[in-house]
Amino acid sequence: MRINLFALALAMLVAESRGQPSASPIDPNVSEFPIVLTPTRLRQSIADVPASVTVITAATIRAYGITSVPDALRLVPGMAITQTLGNDYRINYHGSNILVPRRMNVLIDGISIYRPAFARVDWEEIPVAIEDIDRIEVTRSPNSAAYGANSMLAIVNIITKHPADVEGVTATTTFGSLDTLNATVRVAAPFGNTAVRLTANRKQDAGYDMLSRFPDPHDSTRLNRLNARSHTQVSDKSSLGLFGAFVEGVKEQPFIDAFQRTFPDRNIRDYYLGALWTTAFTPTHELQVRANYSNHRVRQEWMTCPPTATLLPELFELYAANPRYANTILAGRIPTGGTARDNALAAAALAAVRRLGARALLPTCTTPNQNLTESRSDLEVQDTFVFSDRLRIVAGLGAREERGTSATFVAGTVSNTSYRAFANLEYKPYQWLNLNAGGYFEDDQLTGSSFSPRIAANVHVSENQTVRVSLSKGVRVPDFFEQRANWTYTANDLNPPLNGSTNGRFYQSAVSPGNLEEERITSREIGYLLRIPRFGVLFDARAFDDSLSDLISEKLQLASFQPTNRNSARLRGMEFQATIAPLPNWSMFFVYGYLNNKDPSTELERTQYSKHSGAVGITQGFGNGWRWSLAYYGASGDGLGENYYGREDFTLSKTADFKSARITGSVIVRRLDKRSVTYFRDLNDILESSYDDRFQVFAYVRLSF
Repeated sequence: MRINLFALALAMLVAESRGQPSASPIDPNVSEFPIVLTPTRLRQSIADVPASVTVITAATIRAYGITSVPDALRLVPGMAITQTLGNDYRINYHGSNILVPRRMNVLIDGISIYRPAFARVDWEEIPVAIEDIDRIEVTRSPNSAAYGANSMLAIVNIITKHPADVEGVTATTTFGSLDTLNATVRVAAPFGNTAVRLTANRKQDAGYDMLSRFPDPHDSTRLNRLNARSHTQVSDKSSLGLFGAFVEGVKEQPFIDAFQRTFPDRNIRDYYLGALWTTAFTPTHELQVRANYSNHRVRQEWMTCPPTATLLPELFELYAANPRYANTILAGRIPTGGTARDNALAAAALAAVRRLGARALLPTCTTPNQNLTESRSDLEVQDTFVFSDRLRIVAGLGAREERGTSATFVAGTVSNTSYRAFANLEYKPYQWLNLNAGGYFEDDQLTGSSFSPRIAANVHVSENQTVRVSLSKGVRVPDFFEQRANWTYTANDLNPPLNGSTNGRFYQSAVSPGNLEEERITSREIGYLLRIPRFGVLFDARAFDDSLSDLISEKLQLASFQPTNRNSARLRGMEFQATIAPLPNWSMFFVYGYLNNKDPSTELERTQYSKHSGAVGITQGFGNGWRWSLAYYGASGDGLGENYYGREDFTLSKTADFKSARITGSVIVRRLDKRSVTYFRDLNDILESSYDDRFQVFAYVRLSF
């Protein structure tokens, strides 16, 4: 086992001002423990929530020189993070299937950025600059009872800074190794009863220095972000929050097919719009109405020059009827054993190949595409009511419409409308006992209905100790591609023309069976929370037993598209996280996760798996604005084709005030234990990405006034 130290990073420092609301009848918990929102939609002390939660604050991000959300998630015990390309992260709680990590929901201020068509989160395209993040709350267990399908294993909620808390102008830049440049400018100001924050960000880097099969790597990123948020206090009882974001740029991609002549780079353009109306009818009754819209467009075109025979319409028709027949003809043999119709189609295809003669094997160039547009419209009403000091409830209704448009992947447009109802209840029959119960019902056109319940009991052994037991269930619904794929590649601008035409189709195609059901999980958990105020200790431990069933694990590729619900896995283990602040200027964290992914039904569910993972860090402020930190991040890499990951970070920073301005400068030095990352792509096909040097150096400058 090649893990130097393990670390339990719950840097659960209380977040800034608006980030941690003061207690009220709506939020009655007065506790020395941090307050979180994500697990139940009720603001609760972490001693009362029905799950383990990791909170990563802005202070932790700054102190340890963290420059991206994926790196911040290395502070979460059990989180599996693999960077396959410079702009492609595969991240999932407890790992499992690296091909398409899709069982963890990600929110920004409560709004999901989980994509509807391909069930993914594009981590590089998150529409928030890291400077705007107030804290990240990670619920480490199924949270479908609060947020529905796709919050199957965990949920990440990225909570941004309130506009009123960041008044003024702030400019930051990070630059250094890998041609990295991350520049951000934020302006925030009040206008009467309205506080506004506007942030512009430019991010670019060169990716890895070496990729499998490519002597010259091609995986850089160039993205621009614009993010705006406002908060208006309409009256003493009502407020209106508005949110908008725009992301555009290029993510280089090195490879799609073996005959490509140009790179299939992804040109992306994302839009987000949202509004949140909050009204407090009484001190014990609050109503929220939330409306959101997002649109994601990818334009991906390239030139490829396959053998001319693969573009014959006769071969396309034969492949749709009998793929084995079509592949046999391309291999130069005569197929047998099919139906009379298969034989007739084969005869037509063989005749078409013979007519081509020697040209059958010569290249014909064309420009296929993987263009895609996804959109989501969502409306939700949430009501929070406090019946007494012992009982409160949050409940709501919602509707969502999702669309995916692609001539390549779904032969047009697929849409899905879903409706939901949810409720979470907190009941305190005794001072030493806190009960949580909740459930989420959802019905959608493509898959049908599902219900995700959760029940938990928190026993306060003492003022500073809590034991928690919980039982929860969650689901992930199949995405559009799994459920409604109609996958073909149109061949445009054929050069030279084929049989007098400049348009055609690549011979292979795939159609989804369309009968998939939800993936399911049943999770059992016991946890222990300890606080030792004298030494600044906050310690959290959990043991879990998760049964995953009806999994859609197959690799979905054009040559073999056979998704089923026949797969399963059993995940068991323990996790620990702690922070220690023994002296005023000292702070330490430790996280460790042990995972046993035993006997999955397919090895694909063990292609991203670390039996041991964790992190450890220490930071000290030593006067005159100076601070240093040292951290280690590691994962044992026990998955199919994986290698272990280890990294040491050292950060030295200095903050100084000049009249009305404050400037912070930092140097971040990273050392990689291993320069390469290996990962599973297909059977007997392990890919590798690597850097030339073990050391990476970055400089960070922040100016605010």
